[in-house]
Amino acid sequence: MLQYLEECEIAPPSVGEEHAVWQLVWTKRGIVAGRASGAVDVLDFDKLETKQSCTEEHSLGIVSLSRSADDRYLLTNSMDGAITLWQWTEDGRLEKAAQRASIKGVPCGPEPNEPYPVQAWVSALHPDAHVFAASGESACVALFSAHPDTFGEQGQRLSFDTSQASYATCLAFNYEGDLLAMGTNTGVVFIWDIHTGKQVACLTEHAQPVRTVTFARPNVSYSDHMFVGSDDRTITVHDVQAIRSHVSETAVAALQGHRGWVLDVQAGGNGRVIASTCSDHVVRLWDLGTSPIECIMTQTQKTPIWGVAWHPDSMEGTREDMGSSTLMAAGHRFITGSDDGHVRMYRSAGTGTRADEVV
Repeated sequence: MLQYLEECEIAPPSVGEEHAVWQLVWTKRGIVAGRASGAVDVLDFDKLETKQSCTEEHSLGIVSLSRSADDRYLLTNSMDGAITLWQWTEDGRLEKAAQRASIKGVPCGPEPNEPYPVQAWVSALHPDAHVFAASGESACVALFSAHPDTFGEQGQRLSFDTSQASYATCLAFNYEGDLLAMGTNTGVVFIWDIHTGKQVACLTEHAQPVRTVTFARPNVSYSDHMFVGSDDRTITVHDVQAIRSHVSETAVAALQGHRGWVLDVQAGGNGRVIASTCSDHVVRLWDLGTSPIECIMTQTQKTPIWGVAWHPDSMEGTREDMGSSTLMAAGHRFITGSDDGHVRMYRSAGTGTRADEVV
């Protein structure tokens, strides 16, 4: 059975609820944590310290954190509706490229000059970083320019039946950038074709709020999967190809074992192993290569675990990475962000130390 060991951690600057890590990404340029205070921190696991803490851009908690496919840009969204575009400097620090205090009132149709009616409660940056998606009350979702010179302008509404949801809880583009998924408070997940602007699916497996929707990477052994985590303690696995071709919207698997809200789900490496975090203080690893799908490892912490992210080098598994080493290809390290403000790193048992591998 695959085993991971806790290797090290970076503690918050002090004890307090405001330091809870609500959002977390591990890019090839650095590790970034979004906190309940609104701080956006760049973490250095070589020195086990916070390298940079950006505290002026957001005054309330970070509810969304996404990145471009080339890891050049990041997008953050806080509880007050403010959205910030960041870019990396050559020395591994973040600098603000653009910001918008609110997208409410931005013209976005479908009628000419019709204003966007709500604040952004969640957002997601397109992999190409040319647009970002945002939504909030009434689950009204639209695309806006992500170019620094026109940031937050040129809105385009996406249409769907809003009677099935009263607000959005999460947004995610797939890695190819042609699909956008939105989780809602009612448990319904909507999916759009970005090229046509049309809704292609409405998933109804969950009866409680959806906290996370994520996609597996393309061109790997276990690609074409989408993962949905809900307050109903269940993770559903969906076949993206079946959804795209309108063959089926039914989940291909339902993973149960968590005893609280499922807060994040991320696939590592070739997509065979996924990690899930939960309000039950447990991170679980699941093996998609078994039938039925099995939980192959658990790690327990002292507080709810909001997010998980895999080491970027573990994202390089391909369809040829099959055989006895398939599980190892799923990722040799991952990190978690928790309610106690700590970011913890776990490594696969039998692998070396982090010295030569950490960004």
